Amino acid sequence: MRITILTQFYPPEFGAAAVRLSRLARLLAADGHQVTVLTGMPNYPEGVIHSAYRGKVFSQETLDGVDVRRVWVSASPSKRARARLLNQFSFLLMAALRGTFLARPDVFLVESHPLPIVLAAGWLKRIKRAPIVLNVSDLWPESAVATGALSADSQMVKIASKIEKWAYHDAAQIVSMTQGVHEGILHVHPHPHRVTLIQNAVDLERFKPGSTALRCEIREKYGIGDRFMAVHVGNMSLTYDFDILLETAAALPDMAFLFAGGGSQEADIRQNAADRGLQNVIFAGVLPHADMPGIWAAADASLIALRDHSVAGGTLPAKMYESLATGTPIVAAIRGEGAALIEQAGAGLIVPIGDANAYTAALQHLASSPALCERLRVDARTYAEKYLSPDQVKARYLEQFEQAYNER
Repeated sequence: MRITILTQFYPPEFGAAAVRLSRLARLLAADGHQVTVLTGMPNYPEGVIHSAYRGKVFSQETLDGVDVRRVWVSASPSKRARARLLNQFSFLLMAALRGTFLARPDVFLVESHPLPIVLAAGWLKRIKRAPIVLNVSDLWPESAVATGALSADSQMVKIASKIEKWAYHDAAQIVSMTQGVHEGILHVHPHPHRVTLIQNAVDLERFKPGSTALRCEIREKYGIGDRFMAVHVGNMSLTYDFDILLETAAALPDMAFLFAGGGSQEADIRQNAADRGLQNVIFAGVLPHADMPGIWAAADASLIALRDHSVAGGTLPAKMYESLATGTPIVAAIRGEGAALIEQAGAGLIVPIGDANAYTAALQHLASSPALCERLRVDARTYAEKYLSPDQVKARYLEQFEQAYNER
């Protein structure tokens, strides 16, 4: 098939969407499909276009057998809403323009976040007469309202809700990535025959239990020594409760807590840790995805603490999949779908959302129980090997592509 993937995030960026979609594109290309990616000049998360791409309006390159077409975007390190909107709408316009002159595909796969991208997809669908498979990893604007980032009665939310509903109607098939997202889509778009749940996968070759040498190398780099180390990997956003994690760090000064990532809350979290005088908290900053196997190899536990918002029950953090694949025991303040996955995999300890004392006790129990740690490591990796293969996910997406193409 001729497949065009429309996404604002793609390597050398290394957020969850970029990792997930590049893996899928690489596997499809390896199977002989003609895959084109239409994306922006890389700038996430710093908000600065990478040096190799600066000064370009368009670019073309081949990555892992995938034809990658890039367009200029407005990029800024500012975290203000105005800068983010300029970034998103500049990509909308440039992608629509560049896509108009690309070859007609059999199907478009469109990553729906950020939401304005669906408007470019709608234009290209009509110009190219090719159906859309819409990939929904996050409910927007619902998640922004739930986490307090936007007010439910704001004009932006009202407009976004209309765009969201239109995008669901305009797609031939919709892929939801969690059960919570699935239910949220059906609430807006009650057509279950057009909505399919396909959960995430993980690269089982890249993410696996690390070697002792790699573990020692990373621990020496960050001055961890032989301390029990817990890590928070990924986006520092309003989705997560960092107050609980810092309270736990304060209560367990003999443990090391490493934060690898960045995001809208990073500056506040760093300041909070400094105000508390936490000497056992280490901020590694945003790291290339290629460095993450080393971080997991050095880790003894994976930290997940969700804030108490309405979408928490349907949240499956991407870090959870890498935790499972690397056999890193999880300590999670979580409920619903995420809690069920951890329990099914036998991969960690679950505590109520918002309970700092329970979180501290769970992590302390894990650190003092080598036999428990070993059991969780083995069960986590076993589950990942059985259920999280990227090839299974690729096959499921191909089914959606073929169905959309046949029904166009």
